Parts: sequence; structure tokens; C-alpha cells
Amino acid sequence: MSAVAEIFADSTTDAELRGKSSVGLDHLFYYFQAAAKHLINVAPSISQASVTPSMITVDADHGPMQFAYRQAEAALLEAAQTSGIAVLLIKNAFAGGELGYYARRLAQRDILSISMANSPAVMSVGGSYDRLVGTNPLSYGVPLADDRAIVIDQASSSTARVNFQKYANQGQPIHEDWALDKHGQPTTQAAEALAGTLLPFGGYKGGNITLLVEFIAMLGGGDSSYEAAPYIDGTRQQGIGASIIAIDTGKMPGYTARIDELLHSFTRDHGSKIRVTKLTDVPQSVEVSRRLWTQLEHYAENGSLDQTE
Repeated sequence: MSAVAEIFADSTTDAELRGKSSVGLDHLFYYFQAAAKHLINVAPSISQASVTPSMITVDADHGPMQFAYRQAEAALLEAAQTSGIAVLLIKNAFAGGELGYYARRLAQRDILSISMANSPAVMSVGGSYDRLVGTNPLSYGVPLADDRAIVIDQASSSTARVNFQKYANQGQPIHEDWALDKHGQPTTQAAEALAGTLLPFGGYKGGNITLLVEFIAMLGGGDSSYEAAPYIDGTRQQGIGASIIAIDTGKMPGYTARIDELLHSFTRDHGSKIRVTKLTDVPQSVEVSRRLWTQLEHYAENGSLDQTE
């Protein structure tokens, strides 16, 4: 259990330090609630197998995806560095938070990565009014020189589900093309969207990407979004999947320098604002709200969010 907690702490703190608070410290309470309902196996027995020398499968035993990944990371790196390209296929996992966490770790080893994960169904696809797929995130990381990388992590919906919850809590409106209410009608109310159906970004083109993520995430044997149990309101464990493709850029001499020069040209000559992530030069402290800090302290002392006890 302590090993799982340590990796949760590392991944959520890393997200918070990098300004991704929606999947940072506040997101810990989501895991706490799921663990309290026994939807997460907090002491999973991870099993790993090689399908081929460059294809590795991992059974997360219904533990968190971050933990399963970290148990298999060394094998993925070795396979990628040996074969030039490798893939890690995860099944039976609980939703994995920020996929960019994997991209940053791999980029520090000069590994270009593409990660895809599915999640419990909350979104329409193909014009349906029903929940068929998850918000199905996709992430990629492209290593650059001087401990830098391009790291992109995005949902297949217009914004991540956690942001819909934030808008609902704050009473903020959403765009009318982001979701449908429970009657299948467009809505600008985040609470109605959470009770209804989210929509892929970019119409049918976004839906195509959503399906790509779904199909690739299922390669290792994980449940489909449609089959997976709901989030913390579920009565059984999720069992979703993820696939992480790793490519050793060191096998392609000059590649990193070419990408660096291309990005420099985009930003210097054309005004492009492509964000570059510093992999090692990360702030060592971050401000959090008093409310959040008080909740964390209370949970650490009492094991619950009920501050009236």
C-alpha cells in the first residue's frame, strides 16, 4: 500500500508543480473516495509478460494505472532501447490521471512516446445520444536537447471531465457544443452535462480520434469504455486499459536537432507559441488554497473528508 501511495504522491505532486492542478493535489480526493469504496485495489499484485521482445503486457490487478506503469517502466525502456520501438499494454487498471506524467518521464530518457487510455463511458460518438466512450486522453512527448520536451496531454472531449466538475461547482457556463443534457439537447450547464453526455471535440473528426484511442487502449485486454464501471459511483472495479508506444530517438541520429531547429523556426520566424516543457528545472514549491491544504491535513489525520466529526 505504501508503494502505491508513494507513486500517487509523486504523480499528483508533479502535476501540481507543473500547473496542472485539475489532476494535481485536488485530484487525490477522487482516488481517496474510490479507495474507500474498494473501487481501487490499494495493494495490487502486478503481473507482467512479454508477448514479443518489444511488446509487453501488464495486468494492473485493478490498482491505479500510474502504479502499473511504474512497475513496468524499466522493461519498456529496455525493450525500446534494444529494439528501437516498444509498446506497453496495460489492462485491468483504475483511471490513470495525467498521461503527460509518463511522457515526461520517458522524454528524460530520450524516448519519444505516444500514450492512449480509455475511461468509463461519459461521451457520445458517431451522433449517438448515449454514453458510449470515455473522454479517452491522448498524450505524446517529443524529447529535445537540454532537458526539454514537447509534451501534449489532452482529452478527446472538448475539455477533461474534471473540468466539467469544476465548472459545475463554480456555476460557470460551458460552450453549447461541449455536451448534451439527459434529454439529448445541447446545454451550457456543466451539471446538466455531467448528468447527460459529453461530446468529442471537433465533431466527427474528434470522434474518429476518440475511437482510435479506444481501440488502441484495449490492445492489452482492458475493458472498453462502454463495459467499464462508472467512476466513483460504480459498484465494481473499472478494468480499463492503456497503451504506451516508446521510440528511442537515439537510434535516429540528428532527429532531436532537426526538431529543435524546426520549432525555433516556428517561434522565431512565424510567431508560433508552441509550449516547451522543461523536464528537470521544475519549481520546488507551489501555492495551494487554504481550503485544499486543510482538507489534506484533515484526511491525513482522520481518513475522511467529513470535517464535522
